Amino acid sequence: MNAGLSTKNAPHPSVVVPHYAFGAIAFLVASVLLYFASEQIAYSFVGPHALGIVHILVLGWISMIIFGALYQLIPVVMEVKLYSEKLAYTSFGLLAIGTILLSFTFWQNYIAHNPLVDAGGTFVLLSVVLFAFNALKSAAKTEQKTIENRFIINSIIWLTLTVFLGIFIIINAKVGIISQTNIDLLKIHALWGVLGWFVFLVIGVSSKLLPMFFIAHNLKVKYLHLSYYFSNVGLVLLSVSFFLNWNAWIKELLALPIILGIFFFVRYNYDAYKARLRRKLDVGMKLSVLAFLFLILTLLTGVLALINFDMLSSFQSSITSIYGASLILGFFTSLILGQMYKTLPFIVWLQKYQSKVGKFKTPMPADMYSEKVAHAHYYSYIVAIVLLMVGFLVQMPILIKLSSIAFTLTALLFVYNTFVIIFHKQKLEEIVRKKK
Repeated sequence: MNAGLSTKNAPHPSVVVPHYAFGAIAFLVASVLLYFASEQIAYSFVGPHALGIVHILVLGWISMIIFGALYQLIPVVMEVKLYSEKLAYTSFGLLAIGTILLSFTFWQNYIAHNPLVDAGGTFVLLSVVLFAFNALKSAAKTEQKTIENRFIINSIIWLTLTVFLGIFIIINAKVGIISQTNIDLLKIHALWGVLGWFVFLVIGVSSKLLPMFFIAHNLKVKYLHLSYYFSNVGLVLLSVSFFLNWNAWIKELLALPIILGIFFFVRYNYDAYKARLRRKLDVGMKLSVLAFLFLILTLLTGVLALINFDMLSSFQSSITSIYGASLILGFFTSLILGQMYKTLPFIVWLQKYQSKVGKFKTPMPADMYSEKVAHAHYYSYIVAIVLLMVGFLVQMPILIKLSSIAFTLTALLFVYNTFVIIFHKQKLEEIVRKKK
């Protein structure tokens, strides 16, 4: 992040850092709760405990980190000032409170006619609206019309549409505006949220940052353009098929452009990996590369879940669980675990050392955390995710319990490094690098 990007427009670190702190703690809480939910989710990823954990991960872990990262990345990548830091603070508070309320009520199964659910949902909704408004107002001022920036802006638009569709679903359930069932609308809601918001955003951000960290040049940007058009066309057509409840084979056919779009994105970053000048990968990049392997697994299990082959019918529940886990705890989690080491240290470094460059010997951003701890949670994470996948496949709660222990160790080590970075004390003396 510190190479090739202007930092003059970066917001104050207090806008960004709390998102990383809350996200790390949310990941730890979800990892611990996984142990107590193992009996339930081993057989089906549907139920109050599963809903509670999913909301902690999706809202408190993934969305929280993404919001914070974008408050830094949009000004830096697009070379614009953040529209409003006050809105960012407000959005953070609303998302934090909303995540706690929703996750608690879902875990306790206090859903029907519960004011905490309404309050939590309202807080999350307001947070997302404020974030989307702030991000779009900021991005509207950019003169950097790159395909990566188009993906980022496009993802925020899909997030806005996801939120308004969610509101419409609630109103439609009470009033009955249209004849489509809420199940059909919820499928579209999930499709827009996962693919339109999360995946498109990851494509835009990672396609900008990963080649930079790899130090890879002269890449074929046409792959990103193909990814953009195929993914968006497929998303629109598949949404129409869900809305009109077309035959299953049509839906499967319309999913192909999305798969092609993601394929071109993976191909672009694979080319960056192959052409990299930095041959030895640090732990952050190892985790980021690992994320793309989980993306491939997500695509494969997603296709199997969508097509629903007769010969795999007895494994359908396991396939669906593996699909969800490979997306949330595989792809997104691995990417966040890795990219934290590329973003947060630099954000804190800017605050403490940017004005001191040339005057004193300053540490590098990589000196601000323990690489041994990072490598430890890299290996514990691999153990955790493998145990979880196998546990879902064979439906054995004991494996999920063991996975939870490994995830908890991963989260503890990650929290340690996160807070070591956040509370880093300024050092201006000669730095002796001990990392090998």
